[in-house]
Amino acid sequence: MTLHMFSFSRPSNGFRVAALFAIAAMTLLSSRALHAQALNYPAMQIPSVSERDFTGAVVGSRGSMALFQWREGVSPEMHFGVDVGLYDPNARGARASLFVAGTLGYDLARASGDQPLDLLLTAGAGISTGNSRTTFRVPIGLSIGHRFELDRDMAITPFVHPRLSVDVCSSCSSSNSSQSDVSLNFDIGGNLEITPRLALRVAALFSGADQFGGGDAIAVGLTWTPVALRR
Repeated sequence: MTLHMFSFSRPSNGFRVAALFAIAAMTLLSSRALHAQALNYPAMQIPSVSERDFTGAVVGSRGSMALFQWREGVSPEMHFGVDVGLYDPNARGARASLFVAGTLGYDLARASGDQPLDLLLTAGAGISTGNSRTTFRVPIGLSIGHRFELDRDMAITPFVHPRLSVDVCSSCSSSNSSQSDVSLNFDIGGNLEITPRLALRVAALFSGADQFGGGDAIAVGLTWTPVALRR
């Protein structure tokens, strides 16, 4: 059995998918067409309830964002989450912005013989502060996808995540008054389970929040699920 580990056999389908997934992630992250602003980042929410997981990600933008996510199950049908991000813009003289959000996910449907999609209802509220402005958002959406099992205990879950957001920003206009808007945003992404505990998660945000600095974004991260809580 040990000899097989060192044989030069043709790579399995799972490893070919993993390689392509990683290459695509790095290509997206290095693209020059990234235009994210503070508080604009992919939710990176796959369409399933988490028992407990932790995600660390880098978000591509006109600057850069370090993002940390923690999700914790409260029942078989629901989890809550906390997002914390630090955004460093490229603009001269601009200072870093801190972002904090709370999220909820509720299981609406699981893929079965009758229908092929997993559906997760999502909601949240987040606040960003920095550069003499504060932005507040309340999004609600639906994560839609399907988990495909591969070989060697690997799996891949492509998903889309449209959401409607109520956005309020203080000191975003020349008169320093508050502005509000309703925007439509959606993620397109994928989650590649490399091992039962580790997954590569990639998502692209296409944002309609352009009234006070919205834009598109790309995120690449790793998600860790503690083994004791792995389904």
